[in-house]
Amino acid sequence: MLRLILSTFIALFSFTVFSQNTLGTIINTDESLQGYTFFSPFNGTSCYLVDNCGGLVNQWNRGTRPGLSAYLLENGLIFRTYKVNPQGPFTSASNGGGLELVDWNNNTIWSYEINSPTQLSHHDAVYMPNGNILVLTWELVYEEELIELGRDPNRIASEAYMWSERIIELEPVGGTDANIVWEWHIKDHYIQDFDPNQLNYGVVAEHPELYDINLAELDSPNSNSPWDWNHFNAIDYNEDLDQILISVRNSDEIWIIDHSTTTEEAASHEGGRYGKGGDILFRWGNAYAYDRASLNEQQLFGQHGTNWIRDGLDDAGKILIFNNGNGQPGPDYSTGVLIEPLQDEIGGYILPEEGPLTPTFETTLYGDASGETLYSPYLSNAQRLSNGNTLMNYGSIGTMREVTPNRTIVWEYIIPLFGNTPATQGQNVNNNWSFRAYKYPEDYAGLQGQDLTATATIENGEPIEPCALFTSTQEITSPVKWWFNTLDRQIHIEQSSILIQIQLIDVLGRIQLQREIKTDDIINLPSTLKGVHYLLFRNEDGVVKSYPIYLD
Repeated sequence: MLRLILSTFIALFSFTVFSQNTLGTIINTDESLQGYTFFSPFNGTSCYLVDNCGGLVNQWNRGTRPGLSAYLLENGLIFRTYKVNPQGPFTSASNGGGLELVDWNNNTIWSYEINSPTQLSHHDAVYMPNGNILVLTWELVYEEELIELGRDPNRIASEAYMWSERIIELEPVGGTDANIVWEWHIKDHYIQDFDPNQLNYGVVAEHPELYDINLAELDSPNSNSPWDWNHFNAIDYNEDLDQILISVRNSDEIWIIDHSTTTEEAASHEGGRYGKGGDILFRWGNAYAYDRASLNEQQLFGQHGTNWIRDGLDDAGKILIFNNGNGQPGPDYSTGVLIEPLQDEIGGYILPEEGPLTPTFETTLYGDASGETLYSPYLSNAQRLSNGNTLMNYGSIGTMREVTPNRTIVWEYIIPLFGNTPATQGQNVNNNWSFRAYKYPEDYAGLQGQDLTATATIENGEPIEPCALFTSTQEITSPVKWWFNTLDRQIHIEQSSILIQIQLIDVLGRIQLQREIKTDDIINLPSTLKGVHYLLFRNEDGVVKSYPIYLD
């Protein structure tokens, strides 16, 4: 009877780890991407690369907190922003100021700072295919110029300036220098219907390509909105289109602008591949911001981490957004949203004469009010993986989930850190926030030639075996009959001629038992082994099949 029950279980279910851990790897299945996850905790000073079992593969100790993004590049370097002591009045938790390229062994290859009394880099930057870097930067614009641009004087902060947004393209030079080779300023693309005697006067609804300088504060709390009107928090670059994608948190929108312009064209409304200069080519998330919908029709709420899905991946060319849900009506939950804008034959965007800009395709990949209610009010990102799954990084609760297209969780990891301090298994962690997290497949170019052996988990520092639980999703070609007797703790194996190897692995990936088997066998398990373990059968070709067993 027990054999029948177990055979039925094996036939119906694929192998999944549902560990008793409170941190580190919580769920790991054979449907997850076999690879390595990179993250840089918000309140720590290091970057980490872990395998699917939570084993620490590499750690970069940088001595500065991130400011805020970090990436593992295809050239094997990490590109990281970091915090400096601001010279100007930029009091946000999203401060940056520093940029650096670092090798696998934690050596600084290049560093540069954008930090003066009137400017500071912040949040995010993107490494371009040509080796240049696009950087989000705040710059001060003062009261006199703001009034000339059409801002209502009664809505200028008492400090008499704003933190205006600027995007610059840097060409790294040597080890500590850079040239600015292109730039764009939001102040060149305002519209206002407040004062006909000032610049930029017009009908807001007729110009969705421009930003309303008097847009009322929307529901994006805790982001210094009296000064930081836009609060850009993400940037991405599409080389094929030569376009820049921006997340604009304080108006709950994403924007696309043209990068093919010269700096002079970027300050105007003409020029570039798409003929619009530096104006907004496409925007989505809240048509109230350009007076073409009511506020209760908005789709994005405090979003982060927007990016184009790369070539070669499912849904390539579409735009993926982590919609935090900060301020949305109803229960608190975050979603992964996928959209595809309407484009013309050259990759431009069609702006309707009236009504909101709408994509041709929109869907929620994960997250809803009924059950998928994990919530991250700040930080966060989503990433399309090479196996078709999506990584959801809930940054402000330090949790990552890999989900399938049918919304099944196949890998989950909770960052096991209190700032820089490793936690102990069994603890409930806090202060483990992460602005971004990215998962890379085993064949990712930036990992080639490196030792990817994990010797410990972050949380305990305990030695572990290499994470090889899921080297293949193939079945063993020759059948192996087996069953587990829970009363006498015996594994019974019946098989004829094939050579197999059997391993028993615990939830931390440690091999507790290993044996080669050619004939029928009975394996007695020691009484010291407790809890969930995983039985692996491996044939001579290295093909693996895995099953969970529970030891009382």
